[in-house]
Amino acid sequence: MRIAVLYDPGADDWAPAEIRSVLNAVEEIGAIFAGMGHEIRKVPVRHDMRWFPVARRADLVFNLCEGVHGQSEWEEHVVAVLEFSGIPVTGCGVWTLAACRRKAVANALLAHAGLPIPRWTLAQGEIDESFPLPAIVKPAAEDASAGLDRGSIVTDRRALRTRVAAMTEQFEEVLVQAYVAGREFAVGFVGNRALPISEIDFSRMPEGAWPILTYAGKWEPGSPDDLGSVPVCPAGIPQKLADKLAKLAEAAWRVMQGKGYGRVDLRLDEQGRAWILDVNPNPDLNDDAGLSRMARAAGWDYAELVRRIAEVALREAQGEKAALELLAPSRRPRATRTA
Repeated sequence: MRIAVLYDPGADDWAPAEIRSVLNAVEEIGAIFAGMGHEIRKVPVRHDMRWFPVARRADLVFNLCEGVHGQSEWEEHVVAVLEFSGIPVTGCGVWTLAACRRKAVANALLAHAGLPIPRWTLAQGEIDESFPLPAIVKPAAEDASAGLDRGSIVTDRRALRTRVAAMTEQFEEVLVQAYVAGREFAVGFVGNRALPISEIDFSRMPEGAWPILTYAGKWEPGSPDDLGSVPVCPAGIPQKLADKLAKLAEAAWRVMQGKGYGRVDLRLDEQGRAWILDVNPNPDLNDDAGLSRMARAAGWDYAELVRRIAEVALREAQGEKAALELLAPSRRPRATRTA
């Protein structure tokens, strides 16, 4: 089969860890399929559309593109072009990507479905004096912990106004949401299958730091925030609680029409109530990232996770036969090419 691996080659302001994260996944996934005998093209996505003819000739596009030139708002446009052209593509569809990236839209849809969402508002003008504090202030249309740091949690009205003013200078829309104190969990999905639950252990965070996953915690290896936010998978929780969290995550995944692969983040407050924080379509697919960690807890190695994601896409687009061909025993390895 001809498989095109699409990716964003990045922007000038990307941190070295972000660039490594993208290229590592591209190389590893390309090597997995090349080892199975498939023809691989690694294709950087830019606005010039030179990537599209290569994608159009592929039997499958493995989509690692989370934006164009570092701009996340273009992510769904790439998928829209592929879907419109009838090209089988891994991951979530354009509707899910677009709705989930816009956190206010996702929150409204999830709340309308009766799911528990912490109170939130878009920072447009004065924020109601009754809005509960502490609150977290974050970009309304970004992912990968962009815009999150130790100052993201505010505890009084003055700090709230100051933080909102600072954030609106950097981002078009800003979301203010009630902060939920408690344990943080994640449920991963491949297709409709829920993977073992993961928890972030914040017990080693620096003194005085709020237990949240900041940009530094995600993209600056060895930083205090990175060392203080340790993933544990499977989470050490009773089965009854695991079932409760999985059921809630599955409901959120259905509401957002999740397919391919994704992750739902939740918090359990001090009263034992579970709250949905985010639905994350197409999360980081590196072997050291959260979804791969969950897959290992399910008994899959990294190659099996990648194959299953491809299988879901091919089964939906072309049926069982194409999916079985992808998963057939290895033939001779094929060389990879970069467009």
